[in-house]
Amino acid sequence: MGKRILLTAMLVLSLCSTLSAYQNPISLPKEAEGPGVADPGLLRWMGKYYLYATKTGEQGIRCWESADLVHWKFKAYVTGDEPEFADHMAWSPGPFYYNGRFYLYICGVDQKHKVFEADKPWGPFKCVNRDLIDVNTLDAVPFLDDDGQLYFFYAGWGGNAIQWRKASSPVKADGPNQKLPACQFSVNPDNWWTEGPALFKRDGMYYLTYCGNNWVEDNYQIRAAKGRSIEQLKPQSEEPFIAQLTGTWRATGCNWMIIGPDLKSLWNVYHCRKGGSWERRLCLDRLYIDPKTKDLWADGPTWDWRANPALPTWYENFSEKGISANWQPVSGRWEIGDGEVTGSGELLCKVATKESFAAEFNVRLAGGSGSYGVVLCDKDGNRLLLTIEAKSKNLVLSRVDGKRIAKVASALLPKDFDLKVWHTIRVEKQSGRLRIYFDEMLKMDKQVNTGGGRFGFTATGCKASFGWCGFSNIGEDDGIERAQAKKAG
Repeated sequence: MGKRILLTAMLVLSLCSTLSAYQNPISLPKEAEGPGVADPGLLRWMGKYYLYATKTGEQGIRCWESADLVHWKFKAYVTGDEPEFADHMAWSPGPFYYNGRFYLYICGVDQKHKVFEADKPWGPFKCVNRDLIDVNTLDAVPFLDDDGQLYFFYAGWGGNAIQWRKASSPVKADGPNQKLPACQFSVNPDNWWTEGPALFKRDGMYYLTYCGNNWVEDNYQIRAAKGRSIEQLKPQSEEPFIAQLTGTWRATGCNWMIIGPDLKSLWNVYHCRKGGSWERRLCLDRLYIDPKTKDLWADGPTWDWRANPALPTWYENFSEKGISANWQPVSGRWEIGDGEVTGSGELLCKVATKESFAAEFNVRLAGGSGSYGVVLCDKDGNRLLLTIEAKSKNLVLSRVDGKRIAKVASALLPKDFDLKVWHTIRVEKQSGRLRIYFDEMLKMDKQVNTGGGRFGFTATGCKASFGWCGFSNIGEDDGIERAQAKKAG
């Protein structure tokens, strides 16, 4: 009987590991010998995730690809052992997509930041700026605010607080250097060292995470701050956000926060270190926002089996050669090729959402200067148009009543945006509240009386291309908020 129970348990664990559950730390193929996966930086692009990690002497910066944040495949060395890397070391690669180009921000022992650029997330990346910031710094990450202003957040060398500045472009951090003196901490009185900032914004609240003291110490940990403005960012608590002081895997730090594959959950990716060594591994846990206090909380660190991040309810990557049975051409002409559908007129999806949902659409202007975008229509025939006016670079939400079109809201896009490259529209609709994000910038937040239903694409006076798209239905207590926040144990 004992052997049977043991075999059953082993079978259950095997099924968990291969089917629908994961356990921290997560092993990746072709990890770096010695450091493993350290200082992970994460990018979401066309329904996939791209992960980059610190290089300490090996061939180049590694890149992995995943659809679910758990199962990763090695994609490429996105750089070689570039001469810009001091002593062959390249730390904390921070990825960023902006206006058609992919960027990596990489620091090193010379206390300088290098900017690398590519036209694909798997590279190859080439250095376009050898000194992004004119003070000695660590771990720079970009942040695009809702108004289109670009910022860089970074750590002062020697643990001198998290710092920030405005930037005029992804390769020019040219604003004045400013500090967040409250966003630093010390566990050891003789060792102040704060690093690894990460930032996101939700409902007007800025959330900043950072870590310290020293990654080789077991008390290396993550802290969290929040504020209604960047200048007001302060620790939400004096307690660690994520910490693990004992056990085989400990010293948690260098996290990255990102929307999950279901387009509605929020996830935390970070590394842990094996006790007594320099080996680091990837960890993954859920994040939540307490709807009452607006504090950010994490489930982690977790070491037991956890359900894999959910995939979208439905998605389309346009991998078939022709228009599939899921789509209904209403007008115009539409063609599929290279993972996108291109045309003018209207193309509707036959798969319907529920009343509350989160959806993502990737769009670009393929020719002409008219308007193009997304159609949302409910079961009662009510229609919303979310279109980009090419000439004015204006994002417009309109309600369609028969032949009448009434503008509901509009928002100008950044003047330097090139509409002929890919941009991402994310739509969140819950309890009548409609939120529209354009390249992660919240551009509209409106109450609407339309329900869920079919969506589609539209292009008038131009041709437009649409790439990966998908949606997940949202339940009453779904998304990144929950009724009762649970502080990590």
